[in-house]
Amino acid sequence: LINALISGGALLVVVGLLGAIALGYSARRRLDALSRSIERIIEGDLSKRLPTRGNRDDIDRIASVVNGMLDELERLMSEVKGVCDDIAHDLRTPLTRLIAGLERAQRRSLSKDEYAAAIDSAIEEAMGLLQTFRALLRISEIESSARRSNFAMVDLNRIAADATELFEPLAEERGMTLELVPSKKPANLSGDPQLLFDAACNLLDNAIKFSPDGGRVQVTVVADATHSGIRVKDNGPGIPQAEREAVFRRLYRSESSRHMAGNGLGLSMVSAVARLHDMTLQVQDAQPGCQIELVGKALSV
Repeated sequence: LINALISGGALLVVVGLLGAIALGYSARRRLDALSRSIERIIEGDLSKRLPTRGNRDDIDRIASVVNGMLDELERLMSEVKGVCDDIAHDLRTPLTRLIAGLERAQRRSLSKDEYAAAIDSAIEEAMGLLQTFRALLRISEIESSARRSNFAMVDLNRIAADATELFEPLAEERGMTLELVPSKKPANLSGDPQLLFDAACNLLDNAIKFSPDGGRVQVTVVADATHSGIRVKDNGPGIPQAEREAVFRRLYRSESSRHMAGNGLGLSMVSAVARLHDMTLQVQDAQPGCQIELVGKALSV
């Protein structure tokens, strides 16, 4: 019996040591792979992600969290680069007009009224630039989650009704039909009422702006047991598939819309509000036209 116990104990120790060596070697290989991936990320390859095995162990959970952080970091870096490019491209034109107008007024012998007109034109251009930068700062404030302190229970039926009422005169001026379809049940969620109202107004403004005279815009409030949201549908030219991600970038304007008034920040603001409220923002083809849906998690009463 003693010999059997000694033999069994020795075998157990050997098996335990071999198992520990195997587990340690496996863990070291995984940590080496993680280290190599992190080194590539530090070198600037933000598209690299930490490898996972899909078994949801501790290392996998940490790698998944880090990969989510890298996704957001890559998005922000791409957006910053895009914003810099768009600022250089889009703000160059109004600055050029402003400088050219002032230089013409300086060179020419203008009357008092002509000088006043030149100054008014310069002020108008400067105010447009100031409005653009204010919008950029507001988007940054929203993305910094500084507005979460104002969260309360919001009924999207009320938000959609107020936004529709605000834009009814503009729709009537262009002979358009603006229809509100409220949900049959309360569409409640937790959020900032003013920001959600601004997001709905931006969606409506875009829909009316890009729809033809005499067109149709429909605002639908969707609500079920788990989700609440607002859907805005128009019969305009729509958004091409290749641009449905880019339209949410700050200052982005497609070539077909550059002749229209605006600064390319409306949908960027809606996207920032969606991220702040953990909502999804989807662009779909309305055949014809465009349909944008802003949906978040419903709040039970």
